[in-house]
Amino acid sequence: MGRLLRGQCLPCTARQDLIEVFTQPDGQSAAWLAPLAELLENYDNPYSLCLYLRRPGGQLIRRMVTGELACSHEALDELRQTTAVQHLRGLLVLAEILEPREEELAQLTRDVQTLLARVTAPQDKTILARYVRWHLMPLAHQRAEQDTNFTYYQREHLGRKLDAARLLLSYLRTRGISLAALTQPVVDRWLIRNRPRQRYARPFLLWAATNGLAPAHVAIGTSAHTGNREIMSETDRVLLAVTLETDDTLALTDRVAGCLVLQYGQSCWRLVNLTVDDVLAHPDEPGILGLQLGRDPLWLRPRLSALLHQLVTHRRPLAGALRHRPTPYLFPGLRHDRPMASATLQTRLRKLGVPSARTARNGAWLSLVGSVHWKMLADLLGVADTTASTWHRENGGDRASYVASRLRQGQSMAGPE
Repeated sequence: MGRLLRGQCLPCTARQDLIEVFTQPDGQSAAWLAPLAELLENYDNPYSLCLYLRRPGGQLIRRMVTGELACSHEALDELRQTTAVQHLRGLLVLAEILEPREEELAQLTRDVQTLLARVTAPQDKTILARYVRWHLMPLAHQRAEQDTNFTYYQREHLGRKLDAARLLLSYLRTRGISLAALTQPVVDRWLIRNRPRQRYARPFLLWAATNGLAPAHVAIGTSAHTGNREIMSETDRVLLAVTLETDDTLALTDRVAGCLVLQYGQSCWRLVNLTVDDVLAHPDEPGILGLQLGRDPLWLRPRLSALLHQLVTHRRPLAGALRHRPTPYLFPGLRHDRPMASATLQTRLRKLGVPSARTARNGAWLSLVGSVHWKMLADLLGVADTTASTWHRENGGDRASYVASRLRQGQSMAGPE
């Protein structure tokens, strides 16, 4: 720290670094970036500000000040999309220097351009461009207009669809077959080598047939998708949940999120979208909090209730410059107006010992359906009835049907011979 401070106090060093970063080669301050400088002055920790200004984020700002990097979305899009680039973009939007935009949609456009650049055959590129323009992008915009917005995982899903279409067209071209002359045996041979891509290639072939680009009688069947049924050990799951409830050295955010995954089978995507409006106080039991995940409130255990109360009180955006801004989210991201990315939360939980959120959720569900009726669980946890009933069967089948069957057997045996 001594080398960083150069014998000065922390606030003085941070203030001097801030002035230096925003000073142009001619000695004048970069006036067009003044709102960003004012935003960075709000860093709650001067030491963190010093580190930020001397790391990639500060280097990007210096390039903007000198004119080497234009202050625009387009210029930032040309860079590798690192955390520093994404963070700076968010700060520039908050400072009202850049216009806000639907970031995942913009990144999808960038992904599409990158993928199409890899296609060398003009005819294939034309078909894929039409597929993007008239099928994939409308799906993305439709999702973006919904309350849940367009997420990173939805962007990845559409990207896989486009890549599967590219691979299928490339396969046909190497064999001298056009899409219009496609036959079922050719598709079946491609699927033998590309079984994981079946669910991604099927929409492309349906779209191509609908638009007269492929024969209508050639099809890719739906793939059976049963989901990952790998289950975390019951002992490991319970012990880790107890550790998260009691170990004060761990980050509060990770403790609450981990407990909700391990004990109540919640997905990371669901957790990061929770807001303070989803938190309830028990009307009859002081200190007990709950979450409105489904139709009925889910009341939490006392220790987890206490942790959730602390989280509601102390939650802050991850970006140091925005810690003072109020946020509606229980798990805020870098910006106060955006939740933490679900992939980020999964990474944090993995560092605590959760092998994967899916296996931990599976273990929780298998335990819950053994003690609570599946329909009640669906109402408490806000999941589809089919999901809850599937786990009920995984845990030993439909007990009511089993009892009814035994009663029918008893009645038939007791009747006249």
